[in-house]
Amino acid sequence: MGKWRKSLTFVLLFVCISSLVGCSRTKIVDKLSIVHIFGFDIDDNGEVIGTALFPEYTHSKSSTKIHYLQEKSDAVALLSPRMGTHTSTPVELAKIRVIVIGNEFAKTGIRDVVDRLLVQPQIATNIQIAVSTHSAEETLKTFKKQGDLTLADQIKHNMTGQLIPRMNLHVFLNHFYGEGLDPYVPMLTIDEEDKLQVDQVGIFKDDKLKLHLNVRETFIFSILEDFRTQATYEVDYDHEDRKENIIIQGFRSKKSWEWIKNKEQLNLKLDLIWSITDRPERFDLENPDDIKVIKELIEKNVKNDTDKLLDTFKEKGVDPIGIGNIIRSQDRNWDEKSFYEQYPSLPINVDVHLEIIHSGLQG
Repeated sequence: MGKWRKSLTFVLLFVCISSLVGCSRTKIVDKLSIVHIFGFDIDDNGEVIGTALFPEYTHSKSSTKIHYLQEKSDAVALLSPRMGTHTSTPVELAKIRVIVIGNEFAKTGIRDVVDRLLVQPQIATNIQIAVSTHSAEETLKTFKKQGDLTLADQIKHNMTGQLIPRMNLHVFLNHFYGEGLDPYVPMLTIDEEDKLQVDQVGIFKDDKLKLHLNVRETFIFSILEDFRTQATYEVDYDHEDRKENIIIQGFRSKKSWEWIKNKEQLNLKLDLIWSITDRPERFDLENPDDIKVIKELIEKNVKNDTDKLLDTFKEKGVDPIGIGNIIRSQDRNWDEKSFYEQYPSLPINVDVHLEIIHSGLQG
């Protein structure tokens, strides 16, 4: 009986202590300025400018009272402590949802931010990192006017709708530190109505932004990176002295890469399953001959666009697809330095096969 009472007393004591710790932790969190969006720029003297947005109450991401802080320092690690001198509570970065890099800073090089902040254990790897076509300061000020802190949701919506590939800080860091591949991020811009919008994809080489893809390039890049791409693709062509177009929606894609070592040639096979959403009335989707013509038109356009995008990547010296890593997995003698010296002239043969579904006739 004595042992039973001692055990019961110990259990009750443990529960009470746990409850007190939980309450104490809640009180501490309530006394923090929890940053949701953090932006980075660089000034003319090389100092890093940090800009932060956080709600007045930690439980609200749509509070009408969004606070704005800005500080500068020659060391990234000093930004949040300096911001804390302007607030009545400590600035906490552990709950950041989006990192925004200003355009000039992204082109200059962001290694210091990556090495000294983004790899810290308190920063979750499922957050979003994005680059703006403007400064991070201007971007965050514009977003603050919208009265909410849902930028992460806006970026994820574009990924869920398959307008851009799925990505987050985890993907970025894998590409940043990995061999044979380069990182990429969502791009942000400010539209004509002074609102923030997702603007396709930006490609880095090492720690510098090198390329901003347009809509068509982003679509092709997406089918090479994410089999779930469901964005729309338009095929324009001439028919009897007039312009016509076919609009297709992606459904699923499958890619296979083959390295022909003795020829030093890479083969890419793309198997696409798409549906036609609009086409000229002269095409009958119940007619196999018309379906064949449409398929050939689309396959030709996709191949041409893929060739152009791969050539652009080679010309700019960027490898977001990870072609180096693909060849490394098939060639035990692969060497990163020698590979990227030859990368601009690497022959890549693209073969496209399309299956049309949900358009009146499968083919």
